[in-house]
Amino acid sequence: MRVKGKRSDGARAKHFFLLFALAFVVVILIKSFGSGSWHSKAANHEEHNLNKIPAASLTASKDNQVASDTTITKHEAVQDSNFVEFVFSNLDGESGKEGTVIVQLMPEWAPLGVGRIKELTAANFYDECRVFRVIHRFMAQLGINGDPKIQKLWKKEIKDDPVKTSNARGTVTFAMAGPNTRTTQIFFNKVDNKYLDGQGFAPFGKVVSGLEEVIDHINEEYVEKPNQGKIQNRGNEYLLKEFPRLSFIKTARFVSSADVK
Repeated sequence: MRVKGKRSDGARAKHFFLLFALAFVVVILIKSFGSGSWHSKAANHEEHNLNKIPAASLTASKDNQVASDTTITKHEAVQDSNFVEFVFSNLDGESGKEGTVIVQLMPEWAPLGVGRIKELTAANFYDECRVFRVIHRFMAQLGINGDPKIQKLWKKEIKDDPVKTSNARGTVTFAMAGPNTRTTQIFFNKVDNKYLDGQGFAPFGKVVSGLEEVIDHINEEYVEKPNQGKIQNRGNEYLLKEFPRLSFIKTARFVSSADVK
């Protein structure tokens, strides 16, 4: 019987040990589970906050985009205008004497020429350009930028437009050295120059304001003395030193039809 009794006590001890081990394992699992749950909640909380940040940013971006689009639309609307305002200075060779000329671009006359003029005007290319060739009862020519580096950016030539209207007084035309050589130089016809029509000079616009008040007062003092090669290489540095009284374009900007008087 004792033998049996001793075996029974050993079984109880073993059973107690197993229960203790099982309890220990359960405690460990509970701790692990609890720790995992906390990380999960933190992750969810972090994710929730992050979702809010892009939403706020997206709203700001949309607002900025609307503002940007509005600005671009207004800018394009002006550039889409077929009117350019040229402010001339040094009229009659007098420092500070200014006047405004409005040129109406005529795409139906010369679409390629108008396209190039719009590009040049949008880039403010004509600002500070001197009227370096002015011949009495003929024309006034300009269009070599005062900065040689800028001038070199516009050396690409455009194809000719067919001549659809005459080089009448007040029309504006690209200068050229032969077929398909138009770049940046333009001239204002001071009188009717119909003979230029047969030479391929296609007017792209006409003066609608300022012809008598401004164009007729561009300084003719130096006639054709300025050297175009030197202007190309030295720009306004050369012209200001050698021909300080040249009339010049102070600014050239698009204006809406509503601004044309």
